[in-house]
Amino acid sequence: MRFKKVKLLIVLIITISSCGAKTSNSNKEILVKEVQERFNAFVSGMNQLDGEALLDFYSDDERFYWVEDGKIQYATKEALSASLNGLVGMLSSSNMNVLKSRVEVINETTALCYAEYEQAMVMSSGGGFAINGAMTVLMQKEEGVWRFLIGHSSTKKERG
Repeated sequence: MRFKKVKLLIVLIITISSCGAKTSNSNKEILVKEVQERFNAFVSGMNQLDGEALLDFYSDDERFYWVEDGKIQYATKEALSASLNGLVGMLSSSNMNVLKSRVEVINETTALCYAEYEQAMVMSSGGGFAINGAMTVLMQKEEGVWRFLIGHSSTKKERG
């Protein structure tokens, strides 16, 4: 009788552990495509300078924060929103071009997106600047929409 209980317990443990949040290869491909399309839509929003649409890419989750060049630049979505709206209001054009990207699906609702990019921006007052950078974004699916939960962007530095 004791042997049967142990055997039943082992079968139960194996069954429960196999029911984890694993993602099949075909579903993983679908999720990678969803995340990539969402990131591409973000790039389009940047190029269209649509501040309101851009804010929808960032999570309202209280855990949200964004790091720039190794420092927490925006501890809340509200802080990011004020800065983003200010930037969009000062620009007459933006041309963000993704050079390379990579998506790693963690599970059905979590993914990591990495992108290298170049972005040229022209100020409404004249002049402009360009960024050659990279970003890594932890994305979570919220009510069916992929949003940036935690992000890091940095500019490429010359290495000696």
